[in-house]
Amino acid sequence: MSKKEKNIEVVEEEKKLNGQTILELKIADNSLGQVIPDGQRFQAVFPNQSVFRTGSQKEAINLLLRNYHLHRLD
Repeated sequence: MSKKEKNIEVVEEEKKLNGQTILELKIADNSLGQVIPDGQRFQAVFPNQSVFRTGSQKEAINLLLRNYHLHRLD
């Protein structure tokens, strides 16, 4: 028997911090992490403060989403 597909709303919230625009991803009240520009690259910052550097903003967003789906507890 297959599982019923659920749609989940991911909110992208832009913030200014030290003159940089930071993108924070959230699902309901849960923070998935932040995407921070780093020159020509981007940093994906997870809720546990670990940092992963990526080549594009899209790659950083996908990394945060994969991490959320891998470690969620529902």
